[in-house]
Amino acid sequence: MEELVDELPTFVVPLQKSSILIPNASVAEIIPYEPLQRVQGTPDWFLGFLGWRGIQVPVASFEMLTIEKASFSLVSVSSASLVVLHAIGQNSEFEYTAIVAQALPELVQLLSAQLITTTEPAARTELTKALYFGQLMSIPDFDYIESKIQGVAFSG
Repeated sequence: MEELVDELPTFVVPLQKSSILIPNASVAEIIPYEPLQRVQGTPDWFLGFLGWRGIQVPVASFEMLTIEKASFSLVSVSSASLVVLHAIGQNSEFEYTAIVAQALPELVQLLSAQLITTTEPAARTELTKALYFGQLMSIPDFDYIESKIQGVAFSG
């Protein structure tokens, strides 16, 4: 009898100073970075709206939402990507959100044995942190992130 392997297709998404792991099933599409429609009076972490497939998708900086004093800049607009995600929150007023990646995310077959748990405290935007091939990575808390985006994007 063949043994089952616990693996999950996952994107490693490079940010400015770290990376996050996002299950492939959460990703609707990854597109090259394009200018966003800014909204006056919103927090710095809310980067604006992306016109995508005929709808307006709210875009956030994961790092700026995670670290209050973080700033947002792109290493290179030509290598940056927008990761469009399926909304998962039960009370979402939108179907998609997006985050900015500094480079094209890499799809990997993540084996549970490749993730090493860590005692590093998780930030408010993270479910946990883990080591993946020796690199500390965040596993995002999309419920929290979506609730923050919804509070900004759909207020008023």
